[in-house]
Amino acid sequence: MNDFVHPISDEFKEIFFIKGAREGKYPYSHSLLIGDVLIDTGISSRLLRKLKRLYPINTVLLSHWHEDHTSGNRLLSEVKFFTHSKDRFLIENVNKFNEFYGISNSPAEEEFEWLMEGLRLKNTKIDDLIEDNQIIKVRNGYNIRIIHTPGHTAGHCAFLELNSKIAFLADIDLTNFVFYAGIDSNLMDFENSINKLSQFDVKTAVTGHRGIIDGKKSIREELKKYLSIIHKRDERILSYFSETNPKTLVDFKNQNIIYKYYSQFKEYEIIAEMIMIQKHFDKFLENELIMLNNDGYTLK
Repeated sequence: MNDFVHPISDEFKEIFFIKGAREGKYPYSHSLLIGDVLIDTGISSRLLRKLKRLYPINTVLLSHWHEDHTSGNRLLSEVKFFTHSKDRFLIENVNKFNEFYGISNSPAEEEFEWLMEGLRLKNTKIDDLIEDNQIIKVRNGYNIRIIHTPGHTAGHCAFLELNSKIAFLADIDLTNFVFYAGIDSNLMDFENSINKLSQFDVKTAVTGHRGIIDGKKSIREELKKYLSIIHKRDERILSYFSETNPKTLVDFKNQNIIYKYYSQFKEYEIIAEMIMIQKHFDKFLENELIMLNNDGYTLK
């Protein structure tokens, strides 16, 4: 067996964990192959070319529009691509990524475009749309249930193979960092999606960047831990507010509220952090924890 293709189950022999380059770290991600259906294409161009030679791929299910999950699409022009309707536009119009990451006309834009050129990202025509609870039938009796899990992106989906109870959770990735810095991200939807996944009978979970987690109990514990990252951010951000001293979003800039430290991509990370903090503001307002006071916000 090739070092990046790993069988998951002795019983279900046509389900494979496809390990992405750099252990699935950005700008790459892991994939799942079920029969002739591949979920996501961000494993790297080199590995995807190799995978094509080893296994027939007739359909690709895209979990969402982000470049680290779609960069290999251009190498699979002969297959059919499916995704959720809310992510279709961006997959077909990659020139809009900058806008949806909130970096248009910012210092981070040039750096991001350099990365996109390196990944050789191209528009992908979506052949059909998927929706929540839909069942995709695969050869030899495999059945993939679509689970719409918005929050990371508006159309983000997870996938559950019903016979094996093997799920691909995509970017509900159970790592130590939760990302919701797209214009189409929604923090409360993200939380609901994490809770939604906890209700499913999943024996093995594969995520876009962490890899394989075995055991129903372990998976639910990891989902709970992942959700707690958001709750800890809630507490940290809320602690900056008082009943008398109004705070604005600008007051949180360069404070490492979400990123423990800024890397060589600091310009982008600060933008992403501000977008995510705004999502917490939106949540606090929805839950009536803060209120508008003059030009800022105070505790309610």
